[in-house]
Amino acid sequence: MKRLHPEWSSFIAQNPNTAHDDDQRNNGFYDSPAGHKFIAEVLTIDTSVPARDYHKIPIRIYTAKRTESSHGVVIFFHSGGFTGGSLDTEDVSCRYMALCGPLTVLSVEYRLSPAYTYPIPLNDGWDAFQYIVSNISSLVTNIAPGVVNVVLAAIVSQRAQTWMNGNPSCVGITMRGVLLRAPVTVRGTDSAFIPPQFSDRHKSWRAELETTLLKRQEMEGNHDALGVPPNKRTSPDAYPLWGQFQGLPKTYIQICDVDILRDDAVCYVQALRDAGVEVQESLYMGLPHIFWIYAHHLDISKKAQEDCERGLKWLLGFTG
Repeated sequence: MKRLHPEWSSFIAQNPNTAHDDDQRNNGFYDSPAGHKFIAEVLTIDTSVPARDYHKIPIRIYTAKRTESSHGVVIFFHSGGFTGGSLDTEDVSCRYMALCGPLTVLSVEYRLSPAYTYPIPLNDGWDAFQYIVSNISSLVTNIAPGVVNVVLAAIVSQRAQTWMNGNPSCVGITMRGVLLRAPVTVRGTDSAFIPPQFSDRHKSWRAELETTLLKRQEMEGNHDALGVPPNKRTSPDAYPLWGQFQGLPKTYIQICDVDILRDDAVCYVQALRDAGVEVQESLYMGLPHIFWIYAHHLDISKKAQEDCERGLKWLLGFTG
């Protein structure tokens, strides 16, 4: 395995059973003074929006208590490879973002595979986006003039540009940017599923970059569980690295160095730049996939959250 960042190595040595446990991870942080701040300063409301099959998609709305108006809207989709995760998985990250600007964050809990296979989890994300944008004034009551939207899912952002153009419900709403945090953009298990122009560049799917947080067998299982049929594994509806990039809004991407999904992000950055899209990126050397959600108290995790805030401000054009 590639050499890990010393702060992360020390954390893992003391916490060898670190895993995807939202309650264990978040409650431990909220018991700390730093965590108390996020509880005290951010208001949350849990509600739902309808999917096309009338399923109620849970969402959580975050707003900073200190402000009378929001300067932007973030529509957030949690991590988990479509097989795990919930509204709690990145609750801390959403609270960070709500205090940035300040902004209103709407976190979406889509249905998960294998109970719900492709395209249901992806459709939930798209249905939630459409409903939120079309009903923004009823969901968010404290929007400042010139509301903007920042979308955090690559597939949604590629669809959104065309859908929003000419849609009467989107008048006054602008998709200003896309923020991606160690995204999945392609099925990297086999070179046949990687766009030819990136076949020599996508090299992270190897044992050297496996960690206790994410292994190839586990991720391949996630891809399989999602149930994308073989003839759709090169479709942008399932894997956005196969999409069209011209005209997309500027994008900020966080990339983890010791991560089998590293080059999903690296190649996506290149595709955006090749299409003339403005991109900024942060690369975290020696650090594993979405490390910031596992140890909120570490300096490197705080830096990743602060970088996320700076990325959002850049996307929205905030100064100062």
